[in-house]
Amino acid sequence: MKKPRSSHRFLLIIIILLSSCLQQSTNIQDEPTQQHSTVALYSDKGTWEDSVEALQNMFQWMGYSVTLVDAQYINNEDLDDFSILCIPGGDMYQYAQKISSKGKKTIRNFIDNGGGYIGVCGGAYFASKKVVWRGNQLSMITLELFPGTAEGPFNEIVVYPDYAMCEIDMATTHPVTQSGAPVEWMLYYWGPMLISDDIDADIAILGRYTAGNQPAIVAFDYGKGRVFLIGTHPEIEEDSSRDGVEFADELDDNGSDWDLMKRAVLWCLKELNQK
Repeated sequence: MKKPRSSHRFLLIIIILLSSCLQQSTNIQDEPTQQHSTVALYSDKGTWEDSVEALQNMFQWMGYSVTLVDAQYINNEDLDDFSILCIPGGDMYQYAQKISSKGKKTIRNFIDNGGGYIGVCGGAYFASKKVVWRGNQLSMITLELFPGTAEGPFNEIVVYPDYAMCEIDMATTHPVTQSGAPVEWMLYYWGPMLISDDIDADIAILGRYTAGNQPAIVAFDYGKGRVFLIGTHPEIEEDSSRDGVEFADELDDNGSDWDLMKRAVLWCLKELNQK
């Protein structure tokens, strides 16, 4: 009789241990896994290839995974798998043509629900309510994230169609800029001035073109999400090969702008707070 009781006791212990292990395994699977934020980088007709490549290298340098998405993806899918959507430099008019009304709504919903938007040059034009190009307002349907006008090119910096380095006077009171330099040098390549039409809108001006004192960088909340727009090309590293492109390598960068952009990304992800 003792032997069977011992066997039963041993079998009961095994069952309890297995049950405990199974319960632990289930709990682990139920817990959300920690993943790196993913950037959706727009790449389609009208995008400037050097901007796309440099941005991809920049985001990867920051430690984020990057997925190239085209207009067809945005028009037919959601952006729920991503943390940030970046629209690079390029032809904003073609962006407006390729991305459908449904796609534009998808982008707005993505940001409204907590996503981040980074618009570089053409991506800043595309995000604005109105676009003025060489003195004429373009007839195009934009994202209308920024309640104002994106106007360019800015001939006070360099006469179109040339490009040049430009000086940006930076604000010191915003989380993105407060720990950076008071002046940044960046590539100007036909980018916009970002002029708000709504005096009541809570738009932070993070930087102004020294020439003309016009807004070059703005940031603001949009629903639960955040938007960062910049009229220059901080992704292009004029004196470094890490951007993967050779454009404007003959110019002097006076220091990288990637640290600034990293703070902008962290701010969009709500991982950067004011000190």
